[in-house]
Amino acid sequence: MYELRRILVPTDFSKHAEEALEYALFLGERFHPELVLLHVDEFVVSPLGAGEICDEVVQKYQERKLAYLNDQFDIVRRGVAGRPVRLVPQIVSGRAYKVIIEESEKKDYDLIVMSTRGLTHLSSHLIGSTAERVVRLSRQPVLTLQSAPKHDKLGSVLCPTDLSPAGNVALSYALSLARQFNAILYIQYISELERPESREQVMARMPDLKELHPQAGDVKVEFIMDRDVEPSNSIVRFADDREIGIIVMSTHGRKGLRRVYIGNNTAEVVRKANRPVLTISHPFHKRIFTRPLTEQQFGPDASTT
Repeated sequence: MYELRRILVPTDFSKHAEEALEYALFLGERFHPELVLLHVDEFVVSPLGAGEICDEVVQKYQERKLAYLNDQFDIVRRGVAGRPVRLVPQIVSGRAYKVIIEESEKKDYDLIVMSTRGLTHLSSHLIGSTAERVVRLSRQPVLTLQSAPKHDKLGSVLCPTDLSPAGNVALSYALSLARQFNAILYIQYISELERPESREQVMARMPDLKELHPQAGDVKVEFIMDRDVEPSNSIVRFADDREIGIIVMSTHGRKGLRRVYIGNNTAEVVRKANRPVLTISHPFHKRIFTRPLTEQQFGPDASTT
């Protein structure tokens, strides 16, 4: 079972970051997780910080900023009082996306939850550079939100896949979430227009779901087959039409792109979807900034709990 014991929520204390925190609380409430609220102070990579200017004005600015951040953390603490989580505030200096990835890999977080927008108030059709880089480079699952979802329940899960080994990595996560929330799972395959495939041909390549999750038989599964020149359009359209609760997809597929690139379909879905998107990296991808790949289990725990 995919259990959320430790969740990392980067924040700039914007309205969008508050929405991401609320969704992290919703997903993790049944596990009573440790929730680390991380603010990255990028002062050290600014001209003043990089130049190590230590005059009185800069020092007072830093002191006032720290006091403000602590006040914001106190506000969040009061807001989550009584919720089934242990909130741990943290401030780390550095480049935001790099710090987020390093922190997530150092402590093996089960999930990173972040908004695709922040204080910059980007258009809903754009994704912030920090979120894009985290999705592209993180080896931990990353859940991105463009806007506040209705999360009183999670009634459906959509898992697009090209049925490649890399593309199917997300299926075990989708099965686990659907089972835990008693939700219907839609498995979506989108064939290319110039290479039409029959449903029988596609279903013959469908993996045995019980090999991906031992309780797959408990999940109501519906297979959806589409044809589109831009698969991301079909994914987003289906998610909107069915009011899907969450989209779960791998960052890579049949083309086997290197980790420094994110699959075009995944990038477009993260950019366009009005639904939360959980992206899963292929387990063979190595860590980017910290220690090298070590033996550990990736994907949901195969236990029967």
